[in-house]
Amino acid sequence: MVDSPQSDAMPSVAANPSRVRRETRKVLILQIARQIVAMSGAIALYRLLGPEPFGLYGMVIPLLMLPRMPAKAMRMAAVQAEKISGNQRSAVFYLTVLLGAGAALLTGGLGHLFSRIYQAPELVWVSWAFAGTTLAESFGLTHLACLQRELKLGKIAGIRLVSQIAAVTAAVLAAVQLQADVLELGVWALIAMEYVQLSMNTLGYWYSGRWRPGGLVKTEIKHLLSFGGNYSLSRLIFYTGQNMDKILLAFVLGGTQTGQRLLGMYTAMYNLMMKPVYFVTDPVTSVMLPSLSRARNNPKDYSRIAISFYRFTAILLIPAGVGLAVVSTDVVSLISGPGWDEAAVMLLALAPAICVHGLINISGSLLASVGQTGRLLAAASMLFLIQAQGYAAAYWFASQFEFGPDLSVHDAFSVAVAASYSVVLMVFTVPYLAFCFSRVELAIGPLLLEFGQILGRSMLMGITVWFLQDLMVSSGWNLYLRLPMAILAGVLAYSILMWSRIQQSVLPFFKRAPEVQA
Repeated sequence: MVDSPQSDAMPSVAANPSRVRRETRKVLILQIARQIVAMSGAIALYRLLGPEPFGLYGMVIPLLMLPRMPAKAMRMAAVQAEKISGNQRSAVFYLTVLLGAGAALLTGGLGHLFSRIYQAPELVWVSWAFAGTTLAESFGLTHLACLQRELKLGKIAGIRLVSQIAAVTAAVLAAVQLQADVLELGVWALIAMEYVQLSMNTLGYWYSGRWRPGGLVKTEIKHLLSFGGNYSLSRLIFYTGQNMDKILLAFVLGGTQTGQRLLGMYTAMYNLMMKPVYFVTDPVTSVMLPSLSRARNNPKDYSRIAISFYRFTAILLIPAGVGLAVVSTDVVSLISGPGWDEAAVMLLALAPAICVHGLINISGSLLASVGQTGRLLAAASMLFLIQAQGYAAAYWFASQFEFGPDLSVHDAFSVAVAASYSVVLMVFTVPYLAFCFSRVELAIGPLLLEFGQILGRSMLMGITVWFLQDLMVSSGWNLYLRLPMAILAGVLAYSILMWSRIQQSVLPFFKRAPEVQA
């Protein structure tokens, strides 16, 4: 079935900011539930499987995600386009599936190459086992784009929540069985989770969307290919930079069981660090790109929408980074169980990245909304080069200095890489944002001053939590009581310090907005 031309029109979301807030509110509420499910599953899997399967997972993730970029870029091109016909949608669907199939084959093939580079023979079958998930995802990307074009973001979040619950359930059941039988094959639990989640997402998008691909008809998609090509290359470079730490660790540590254990810890702590980032940026970017794309011809609306999303992101993520750094040791002790002692210092080194990671992530939507994918590619390339230098410095530092008996060279290397990840992002954020804002003719100065104020008050909150935590530790408080109390104290302290800003920039997204006809 092919939609009529009228059904391809995009709702005028730029003139309806209440709809933007309403859809963001739906996604945020469902995202809270989804993160609770994901964290519960992670805790269970950490304890059931130990760090080693996450080491193999960390080695295969770049080989899995990088080939997916072109297919995902076509989805973003379909979302960003001002108008798209039914024939164009069908062409995008078939092209996306073709790219997904190619990406799956590439993932499996790369497993053979990188198994030798990492000296980890088991990476071959793990890569082929994960490869099919890319094809499963590709069948739903165009339908996801259709739902995003219509701003049915609450429906998308609901589908993802149901998929997350099913995937976590399948992974935990598999982990229980594997623990009883063959523990070293625990990575199958992670493979099961990936297949269930992506397959159910695809089924949900097909069921919820009114569109079905029609026959393959010759149609003009040159503008979509141009956007998708530049966007894909920029995301490829950006993602490579973001995962260079795991690639480097796999190269240095992946050939031994001890190294895979450390890589597993690093991968788990990285995923834990990214949970608050995804919690905020997933709903923001899902609304930000389509709303800004429609507002690009109205500078006043464009500026108001963009600034509101940056404020919202900073107010939530800067204190999250400071707070996680303060309570990192207790968090690892609570969620990981025994055998994860080295992970606490990794999480401490990674946590500051939360403060700026979200601001960098949402900037891609800022440039993409006005079609500046060439500029996005340039910015991603600059970040990649700076990250490469940071990791080179971490490698040199870990190899040149002697460490005490409690910290091996491999331990020190993993911590140095984690610290480099945070430092590079924090140093690069201001020039990166300045570059992105200049491309869309927005002033960055006032917003940077706000970020500084948020950081200062977040630091006051962190000092308060640290003092209270130290007092509870010296008084012998139990971990299961100490950590919730520290988190509650941090939330209360930050809410008091930032209440006026929270009222202005955060609470409106959670309030029910009146239904306004688009």
